[in-house]
Amino acid sequence: MQAYLDLVHSGKNEWWRYIIAVLLILFMWQVIGALPGAALLLWGMVGNGGPAGSLTGGFLGSTAGFVALMLASVFFVCGIVLAIRWIHRRPFWTLVTPARPLAWGRLFQGFAVWFVLAVLISGFEAYLYPGRYVWTLDMQRFIPFVFLALIFVPIQTSAEELFFRAYILQGVGLRTRNIWILCAISGLLFGLPHLLNPEASVNYPLLFLYYFAFGFSLAYITLREGRLELALGAHAANNLFSFIFANYTVSVLPTPSLFTVTVLDAVYSVPAALIGMVIFIWLFTGPLSGKESIPG
Repeated sequence: MQAYLDLVHSGKNEWWRYIIAVLLILFMWQVIGALPGAALLLWGMVGNGGPAGSLTGGFLGSTAGFVALMLASVFFVCGIVLAIRWIHRRPFWTLVTPARPLAWGRLFQGFAVWFVLAVLISGFEAYLYPGRYVWTLDMQRFIPFVFLALIFVPIQTSAEELFFRAYILQGVGLRTRNIWILCAISGLLFGLPHLLNPEASVNYPLLFLYYFAFGFSLAYITLREGRLELALGAHAANNLFSFIFANYTVSVLPTPSLFTVTVLDAVYSVPAALIGMVIFIWLFTGPLSGKESIPG
């Protein structure tokens, strides 16, 4: 943990740099990154001669809409790179690991373990509640979408990890090295923006608990591991599974997934996900702990 947090000292850390950096990152992500989606939505309105409300569902559910919204994450990453390189004056790789090169094996381990856990959680739900998972494969839309998802979703999840886990953890680590405080702050800052997702309205308390716990867990495993690869892999697995294999009808981003889940049952899914997070942490702090692990 200490080696990972100490990477922040490879650059400049005056308080005003963090203010400028965060403003730059948010501007690139939420303003510049919103332009492709806004332009496509405006083009759809003009082309169809209808109000925005009548086009929102079709726009979000289209492949072009998916790409346009995912492009926000490309600008998100660009903002992080600019902030780290030109404001904090430190190498970009210091957000990921104290020991180069990138541990690809660890990243794929995190991906594989969380993907299997997601399959088990969804499979058990489908067994308990027959008919909740509806086979909706549309091969004509599914094949091109998969290629796009494999490109853009890892960018989206990596951007969130680089900001909420790496940048935030290392920055707050200048003030405290208490692992529980660091994880709580990371989980809170990760959870709050996700409350804007439409699926959160199904059950705000439980869904916030899910987002908070997911952020908390990935922060904890990052600090225990002393590097970011496990969190990068797990987050990518989580979102790819949702977008490609089993997406909800109330999802913030409808996709042509193999299955469509007709009910977001927070009473089942949140406790099940919490159990999955505990198993994930246990596996990587116990049986699957590698030599590169740095205990907290």
